[in-house]
Amino acid sequence: MPEDEVALNLRQKLGHLYEDALGALFESSEQVEVIERNLQIQIDRHQTVGELDYLLRDREREGLVHLELAVKFYLAVDSEDGMMFPGPDARDDYYRKLKRLRAHQLVLPGKFSEHLPSEYRAEAIRTEQLIYGCLFDHVSSEELAHAEFINPNCRRGRWLREDEEEDYLRGTEKVWVIPKALWPVPFPLLEGVELERWDSGQGVDRCVMVKITGDERPHFIMPSGYPGR
Repeated sequence: MPEDEVALNLRQKLGHLYEDALGALFESSEQVEVIERNLQIQIDRHQTVGELDYLLRDREREGLVHLELAVKFYLAVDSEDGMMFPGPDARDDYYRKLKRLRAHQLVLPGKFSEHLPSEYRAEAIRTEQLIYGCLFDHVSSEELAHAEFINPNCRRGRWLREDEEEDYLRGTEKVWVIPKALWPVPFPLLEGVELERWDSGQGVDRCVMVKITGDERPHFIMPSGYPGR
């Protein structure tokens, strides 16, 4: 393996893969030093209240940085109760994740500072977040959906249910399956990567990301009952 290549476990959860990839970038950085990774905050030996994804030292700034990471994909679903933003697994939800971040994950160092390792308690710690995500609009939607605190310049995609596939993909020359480990990767960076051909009409029991010839937006094909279980 060339020295500038990093071996990553592509079979692990996407969030863990993202952490590993970012860790490899940190290791090659002259500006950022990783102090701790997945640092558990424990009130006592029996109770853990949370975990810091990364604790970093930025050599150009004073203090430490608590960096919280996530990789998230949400689908805009128009319902009787208004616009919802469930994930590919509909038990996940944008607003539930946002509430968890703001009320718990991003405030851990300040709320439980006395339970940090003693060597960090005297240093100022600022919290930052690096949330990589993509928001998918339904293929019938004429406007892009928006939700509170979503970056207006975030990556956008389209989604459809499997029973809409025949009409939507009619006349499409080729459709390619994107492996889950590559979901966060912009399509231009996949040039030269060998992908599996999608066979139109095959059933799906979970979300499938595909690349449609001539369209640089990612598409999710969802089970017909989505977002119901």
